Amino acid sequence: MRFAGSKVDFTAPTTGVTAGGYSGAAGVVDVADSFAAQREKAPKYDEIASIAEQTHSAEKRAAMEAEANVMASGIQAVSQAKASQMTAEASMKAADKAAGASKMGSALGAIGSIGGALIGLSDETTKFDVKRIDTALETLRNLRPVTFHYKEEFSSSPERMHHGFIAQEFQKVLPDATYFDDSVGKLAIDTGDVIGLLVRANQELEARIGMLEAKQALATV
Repeated sequence: MRFAGSKVDFTAPTTGVTAGGYSGAAGVVDVADSFAAQREKAPKYDEIASIAEQTHSAEKRAAMEAEANVMASGIQAVSQAKASQMTAEASMKAADKAAGASKMGSALGAIGSIGGALIGLSDETTKFDVKRIDTALETLRNLRPVTFHYKEEFSSSPERMHHGFIAQEFQKVLPDATYFDDSVGKLAIDTGDVIGLLVRANQELEARIGMLEAKQALATV
């Protein structure tokens, strides 16, 4: 309604809601609901990214642990192999040392047995070209008696001191009483030969002393 001459319009405003308007609003609501539903069904990329990051971290951690385990196993295997090698080498050295001592002990025992057999076997019928020793003192004078200790690999009691000769030196004076022992690959001597020289040297000294005493007795007459 508008009064004459007046510019004010008192016509009641329309709400703009018609049957078609209600239908449009319903359409808007349907679209919103559909969008919300689609959004609910859509992949949650933030959660997927978080899960992927966690999976990647777990895989990386598992790989590092596996690598560490492999490295530790390798180090342990190397250590065990080295320890086994050292044990084997030590056992071989100990065995060689024991074998050397046993071999030398057997050889020394055999030498003693040979000497005893040679000394014991003195029957005249077993010998020929028998001659008296006339230079025992001179022969003994050329020998060099020494004290010594056997090396550990050649003796079970290396702390024991021995009295005897050096075979290489002994050989120069009494070559027939020196021989090479194939069982140990070393030069050896028959000390039994020295006994006869010692007895004869004592006899020579007694003879010389007797001559000196006789001369002294004649000088006082």
